[in-house]
Amino acid sequence: MKITRYGLTVISILFFVSISSTDVLAQFPYERLETEGGDLRLSISNYGIIGKADVRNNPQSGASMRYPANTGTEHLFEAGIWVGAYLNGQMNLSSAAITDGGGYQTGASGFEFTASAPLLERGNETGTGISDHDIIAEYTDRNIIVPGTTIPIQNHTQPIGADVRMESYNWGFPFTENFSVIKYTITNNSHLYDNVQGGTWDSVYVGMYADLIVRDVNNTQDQGTAFFNKGGIGYLDSLYTTYAFDAGSNDNPSLNSYGAISLLGSIYRDEFFHPLNEELEERGYTPPLVGPSYWKFSQGTGIFRGPENDLDRYERMASQFDFDANQGGSTAREALRTDGQDANGNYISMISIGPYPEVAPGESFDVYFVFTAALKPDQFQGLAGKEVDTPESRTNLVSSINSALRVIQGNDRNNNNQLDPGEDTNETGTLDRFIFPTPPDNPTVRLELNAGEVTLYWDRKAENSIDPVTSEQDFEGYKIYRSDLGDDLNPNPRVIREFDTPGNDIGFNTGFDEVRLEEPVTFEGDSTEYWYKYEVTGLLSGWQYQFSVTSFDYGSEVFELEPLETSPNVNAVRVFPGTSPNQDFDSNDKEHKVGVYPNPYRVNAAWDGAGELNRKMMFYNLPSKAEIRIYTLAGDIVAELEHNSDTYRGDIDWFENRSGERRVFSGGEHAWDILSESNQTLRSGLYLYTVKDMNGGSVQTGKFVIIK
Repeated sequence: MKITRYGLTVISILFFVSISSTDVLAQFPYERLETEGGDLRLSISNYGIIGKADVRNNPQSGASMRYPANTGTEHLFEAGIWVGAYLNGQMNLSSAAITDGGGYQTGASGFEFTASAPLLERGNETGTGISDHDIIAEYTDRNIIVPGTTIPIQNHTQPIGADVRMESYNWGFPFTENFSVIKYTITNNSHLYDNVQGGTWDSVYVGMYADLIVRDVNNTQDQGTAFFNKGGIGYLDSLYTTYAFDAGSNDNPSLNSYGAISLLGSIYRDEFFHPLNEELEERGYTPPLVGPSYWKFSQGTGIFRGPENDLDRYERMASQFDFDANQGGSTAREALRTDGQDANGNYISMISIGPYPEVAPGESFDVYFVFTAALKPDQFQGLAGKEVDTPESRTNLVSSINSALRVIQGNDRNNNNQLDPGEDTNETGTLDRFIFPTPPDNPTVRLELNAGEVTLYWDRKAENSIDPVTSEQDFEGYKIYRSDLGDDLNPNPRVIREFDTPGNDIGFNTGFDEVRLEEPVTFEGDSTEYWYKYEVTGLLSGWQYQFSVTSFDYGSEVFELEPLETSPNVNAVRVFPGTSPNQDFDSNDKEHKVGVYPNPYRVNAAWDGAGELNRKMMFYNLPSKAEIRIYTLAGDIVAELEHNSDTYRGDIDWFENRSGERRVFSGGEHAWDILSESNQTLRSGLYLYTVKDMNGGSVQTGKFVIIK
């Protein structure tokens, strides 16, 4: 497989890998999955590689670290763990990713882990998941030749015998939807492998290498180095977090956001082995160092010189970065933050923990990283807000990281890895992590469209939800959200109605009579029973609206929480109101004649995005199956479109770049990108079109004007 940082080539992995002790052979192909459950899409592989290195050149094939999920805002090129230790007196280090402009390539130096199992998914819906969506990967460093091939893994002749189980946890609550908790269980299995000299690991360090890069892959025009050198970099000392932001691009429109990696926990020999545990010293342990390191992607000097070998990498993890070091007349911290404004921000980040005094053969320990993406507040959006990096601009980021820490803590509120008096809030008698009050289940939502209106239906499963901490059935009500006209790239939905349980001091005590049905309704091909119905009228044809329904509870006295609500992004649906399929299509039908809007079409219509590939005009009053042809006045065919109301979900770039995966059309409308069959832009002028009913054969004609 070849994934280039600056190029276009992507070659799929076809080989198999064999991972296990020498007397057992197992073969597993390279696999990649993306986190779900919340609004963050983080790419995870069973080779230990996090991210998707070709995301700049191939954004349609999947996300790298995308947030919000329905945008093109990416936050990562590639990441992976490093494990370094002394084994039998010699320093050895194994890495899942290193600084390489080609990204992962078969046998490339620094990509030293290979799969020991297929990727596994779990979820709460099946009762097997820790989170709404778990991804589990297992891999090892013990192979020095790519299994199933004769290709050696370059510069990987001394594995330390590290077997890794990585679990990614993802939740869809509003306070958890933008981060992924990554738990690594690292085991010293050096004694199991013939090509590793078994023994105890001494002075062990674990780090996360990351090429954080925050750019909008849908709207940027930058190629190659220019795409990667606009980064601003920072470190939150008290939260053990390295972060990046777009400090210098002119991408517009785009969302200003942060991408961050935190090291928020570790369990070693039944201790919470982290500076957050203030009891470590009195229990006989020296608190580990947790901190960052940074270097230039290429041609770094001084403090920003990149590591060249495993010893350099180990020393980077084992030493403390000097933020106050002089770098061109400013401190290193200031250079990291501002270099991207001058296209010099091509930095690599590392955050590490250690030393673990020793890890015996067969012994395991856990490390918790958190990958977070967060928008800057509204006042820091737009071009002027890109370079801003202040406590105020980091408000959302800090709040999310604190939520992630709280999730990892569970009921270990003082970080000592012991269940102390008053901490057993879920009354299990054990110390549990990832236990926190939750809102009710997300309602299942279905939308039906007509011209100018949408009807929302939802089920009642939220009303039977049991809070995992209080064990109470604490449902309180529903909220209906809607976005506004033109709010396409990152909808900011607002509440348009709320319905809640009467007779208490929470909410408006409206009751549910206005929306609750006497009997549930079902739809063909959909087994869900829908008990609620709400209609919204006055919608404009062709425009995009986002709708969702959330549920909320009455809060938690134990955690001193206000009512908790599900995220309006989880079941959100984008809709395009318009005409329904014309069931009586006829060549002479004047009342329901096929038409086009806007007509005339003027370049940069109100709903258009930036660039020629993000334009659209709409055909309406179409039959359920139709052939649309557009002609010049001379009779030359410009474009041909096929319409099927049962399957049509938008087939032009506008919907890929400015809409979401879940979208619903009215059935009688079809969008065109105003490009010819050869993707050429059209000149100003008068054009003709025909629409043929593929069921009955009738044809209607019309014309429209393009004005530039």
